[in-house]
Amino acid sequence: AGGALAGLAPEAGAAAEDVDRAEMQLFNEWLLAKNKAAAEEKAEREAAALEEAEFVGPEPLPADQRAVGGGGYGGALRPGEGAAMAAYVAEGKRIPRRGEVGLKSEEIQSFEEMGYVMSGSRHNRMNAVRVRKENQIYTAEEKAALAMYNFEENKKKEEKVLADLQRLVEQSLQQPPDETPPAA
Repeated sequence: AGGALAGLAPEAGAAAEDVDRAEMQLFNEWLLAKNKAAAEEKAEREAAALEEAEFVGPEPLPADQRAVGGGGYGGALRPGEGAAMAAYVAEGKRIPRRGEVGLKSEEIQSFEEMGYVMSGSRHNRMNAVRVRKENQIYTAEEKAALAMYNFEENKKKEEKVLADLQRLVEQSLQQPPDETPPAA
C-alpha cells in the first residue's frame, strides 16, 4: 500500500489508510456475521436431524403391559395365536377351542357341564393338538416366571452385598486412624 500511495500527499495517504482500515473492519464484521449465521444454521440442521431421528409412529407398550414371555411360544403356533392363548392363561381362563371362539369361558364350561360336546372336544387328534398348544403356552409362561424369579433373587443378592459393603465402609470410617482393624 505504501508504494501506490508514495506519490500522493501525506493527508491523502492517511485518508486512504483509514479507508483501508474501515474496509478491513467492515470485512471482519461481515465475516464474523457470516460465521455466526453458518453456526446457527448448522445448529438448526442438527436440531432438525434430531427431531427426524425421534421415533415415529405408535410407541411400543410399556414393559408392564407386554405379554409375559415376549412371544417365545414355539414354532407350531400361528401368528398371534400364542399371545391370545397366553392372555387367557394369564386371566386364569380356559383356552377356547375351534368353534368356541366368541363364547366366554364360563359359557363354554356351563355347556360342557350340561352335557354338550363342544366341537373342539370331539376328536382325539383335535384334542392332542389343543393339549400340545396349551403346553407350549404354559411352558413359555413358566420360563418367563422363572426368569423373573431369578432376576428378583439376583437383585436381592446384589442388595445384600451392597449393604454389607456399605456397613464395612461405615465401620472403617468410624475407627480412629491409629487403631488397626483386627485380622480376620
